[in-house]
Order: sequence, then C-alpha cells, then structure tokens
Amino acid sequence: MTKKERTKEKSQSIGRGFAILSFSSIAVKILSLFFVPVMRKLLGGSYGYGVYGAASEVYAFVYVITTSGMPVAVSKIVSELTSQDNPREAERSFRLARFFLIILGIFSSILMAVFAKPIAALMNNEDSWAGILFLAPSIMICSIMAAYRGYFQGKRNMTPTAVSQIIEQIVHVAVSIICVIGLRHHGIVWAVAGASIGTSVGAFVSFAIIVGYRSSRRYYIEKESRRGRNLPTKKLLKTLVYYSIPITLSSGIQYGGNLIDASLIASRLQAGGFSEVVSTSLYGDMIATRQLINVPTALVSALCVSVLPALTASYARQDFKGTEERAGYGFKLLYIVAMPLSFAMAVFSKEIYTLLGFGNNHMLLTSLSFSILLMGTVHLQNSIMQSVNRLFQSTMYLGVSVLVKALLNYILIAIPVFNVYGAVISTYIAYAIPLVLNHRDLVKRVSIKVNPARRAVLPLIASFCMIVCAYVSNTVLNVLFSPIGLANYLKVLVTFLPTIFVGVYVYFKVLIFFGGITEEDLNSISPALGKVMRKITKR
Repeated sequence: MTKKERTKEKSQSIGRGFAILSFSSIAVKILSLFFVPVMRKLLGGSYGYGVYGAASEVYAFVYVITTSGMPVAVSKIVSELTSQDNPREAERSFRLARFFLIILGIFSSILMAVFAKPIAALMNNEDSWAGILFLAPSIMICSIMAAYRGYFQGKRNMTPTAVSQIIEQIVHVAVSIICVIGLRHHGIVWAVAGASIGTSVGAFVSFAIIVGYRSSRRYYIEKESRRGRNLPTKKLLKTLVYYSIPITLSSGIQYGGNLIDASLIASRLQAGGFSEVVSTSLYGDMIATRQLINVPTALVSALCVSVLPALTASYARQDFKGTEERAGYGFKLLYIVAMPLSFAMAVFSKEIYTLLGFGNNHMLLTSLSFSILLMGTVHLQNSIMQSVNRLFQSTMYLGVSVLVKALLNYILIAIPVFNVYGAVISTYIAYAIPLVLNHRDLVKRVSIKVNPARRAVLPLIASFCMIVCAYVSNTVLNVLFSPIGLANYLKVLVTFLPTIFVGVYVYFKVLIFFGGITEEDLNSISPALGKVMRKITKR
C-alpha cells in the first residue's frame, strides 16, 4: 500500500467514525448540560446534586468495571479477524463475549443492589443509597449492550452506537425529570432515586434499539459468517480475556480515582474546617464542573473508539508505517478539537456558568479547562498502546497516576487555602505522569515515533488568535449593550452567542491559512465540512 493510499484509508476510516460518534457525543453532552441545572434546581441546589453525584460515581465505577474491557476487546478482535478475512470467527467472538457479559452484568447488578447502603456509607454520603439501588438494573442492561457496541465498532460501523446513545440520553433526561418531580416531596433520598430510574429506563430503550438494528441485518450477518476458517474456542476466549482484562483494569483505575475523589473531597474539606453541608456543596460544584469538562472529553473518547479498530487492523497486517500515520492523524484531530475548547472554557467560564445556571463557582472550570488536553492525550495514547499490544504497561502507568492523585488529594484538599482546588492541582500532576511514560514506551519499545507536541502547534496558534478576537468581540458587545439595562442572563446571551461565531470563524480561518487542516481532512469526516471550508477560504 502506497503512502497516499494509506493516508486516504486512515483519514476515511478514522475521520468518518469520529464524525458519527462526535455528533452523538455532542448531542448527548448538550442534553446532559441542560439536564444538570434542571436537576440541581429540582434536587435543591449543590447539596442535593452532591448526593446524586456520589451515587453516579459509584454507578460509573461499576459500569466501567463490567462494560469497558469487553467491548474494546470485541472491537479489537473483530477488527483483526475481519482484516484477516475471517468473519465467521469474528461473529463467534461476539457471541462468546455476549454470553460472558450477560453473566457478569447480572452478578454485578445483584451485588450493587444488595450492598447499596454499605456502599453509600463507605462514600461518606448515606443519602445516596436509594440512587445506587435504582441504578443497579442499568448495569446488567449496559453490560449486554456493550458486546453489541463493540461488535459494530470492530466492523467500523459507528451508526448503531451513535443512534442508541442519543435516544438513551433523551429518555434518561425525560424520565429522570418526571420521576424527580414525582418523588422529591418524599425527601432528597427518593428524589435522587427518581433521577436514577431515568438512567435504567434509558439504558433499556437503547438496548432495544441496538439489538433491533442487528436483528434487521441478520441475513447479511449469517451470509458473511459462512466464510472463514475455524479457530479453537479456547483461543478466542483467551484472546478476549487477554485484551479485556488490562482495559478493564485501566478504566477501573481511572474511575476508581473519581470514586476516591468522591469519598475524599468532602471528608478532607471537613478536615480542613468546612461544615458537612458546605463540603458536600463544594463537591457538588466539582461534579457540575466535570460535567462541562466531559463535553470535550466525550469527543476525545469518540476519537479513541474510532482510532482503535483502524490502528489494530494496520498493526495486525504488520503495516507499521500505516500504524504510525494513523496515530499521528489521531493526535491531529485531538488537538484540533480539544485545544480551542480548552481556551474557550478557560476565558469564558463565567459566561458559560451563567447561561447554563451552574452557580457562581466558575473559577473551577477556568482552572480545570486545560486538563482536557492532558486527559485527551493520555486517552489517545492508551488507545494506541492497546492497539499495539502494550495494554498492561498503559494500565500500570494509570495505576501510578491514581495513587499519586489520591495522595495529593488527601494532602492538598485539607489545606484551607487550596480546599477543592487541591483536587484540580492533583488532576494535572496525575495525568502528566502517564503522558510522559506512555510517550517513552511508544517511542522506545514500539518505535511509533509520533510527537504529540508537534501536532499541537498549529491548533495552539489558531486557538490563541481565536480567543483574542473572541475576547475583544465580547468586550465590545458588552459595552454596546450596557446602556440598555438588560437582565444579566439576557445580556450574557446576546453578547456571548455572537462571540462564539466570531471565535469559530477566526479559529478555522487561521487553521486553514497555516495548513493545520485541509479540505481532504474535512471531506474524510464529512463532505459538507469540505464545502464549508471552501466558502470560508474564499472570504
């Protein structure tokens, strides 16, 4: 395969998959962002949202333990076997994984339901027990659904995952709000339980959609599955376990860090002299800020999911040059997306908080905004490490990161001058560790000489120009609208929305001018973006 052919293939396979999952991720996170202020208000403010956040962190931890490893393993092995023209065993791998996840999901759901109260006590948030209890059924549903999503991702068909995610979030938001309104007069415990019911109902609807999609393609799947050579069941199981365990550990370690945060932040704030109510409220503010940070992080996750099958397929063919080019293209997309969002969140955190009704603690967003770049780089490095069979190494590096984060949280949060910002400091230090270690491993052990910093230069220049122009635009608009005497929310709305359009225009104009993104790049993601680019460059 020539370099030109490799470049075209990698841009199409990664770019289109990224576009589909990005669209669904943006839609899901936008719904989530509007859900947060509504839920905060219905639950009585930061304290109630802190209780809900504690239940959600427990759910997220159990969720990743049961669902993170196997779908990536299925995606990886299906991609490998498909690239080796063996669709029969790719299908059988999916069925083996599905059976395993059914057992694991049922077991995990039962444990979570039975031990809901002890877990809530362990989290230093006993009011969260009902929320944990009503989240338990969704673990079983999501576990089974994970096998289906992994299968379609391995086939590089991101549509079923994207559609099911959007529908799941719509149902989740609607049902949660209805249930909270219906149950909140029984107290915060049952109000949080109502919010959790929406999660389980949304998961069930999403599961029905993705199973229905596969059933509609049964004829084609069965026809394709007749081709290929048989492999021993033991070998398939061994491969699935080999791929899934380190990924599960890696995800478990990351979310375990969040769980440690959930149990440490409030207790260490109290050790620093804050009351229980204030401590839980500050933790609620941190959870809300993470919801905002999760918007660009979701785009990064979509990129990682899109990159993994393409990297795995090229590495399985021993196309090492193609693997390196795909990895480089992944970093290019990462910084094009994450860099401007980091700058925008840092500079316009107050406006974002005002529009979304997130309260007054907007400096948390300013301080955490550039962690998006660190987290994104580490997540993408982990996907590359997984695709080139360095799974255990990336897991070990994350383990070191979480231990450092827990230690720093314990020390810094209890210092009154740092308080909740101690968790911010520890986040930056903790993610810097696996970033350096992963890069060293990829360069020295695997000889994938991709320099992430080089890919970040042009997005950095474009983001700087963007933020200067956007800030000037916002300042001028504020001066113009000040004499009118608009209410604060309306004033922010009419001044900040035009600022967004100015920023987006300047960012892409500068990026295109310096060659940071080409028409081919945008066409590989969506032909419509290519047309937009041509219009921008002509102006």
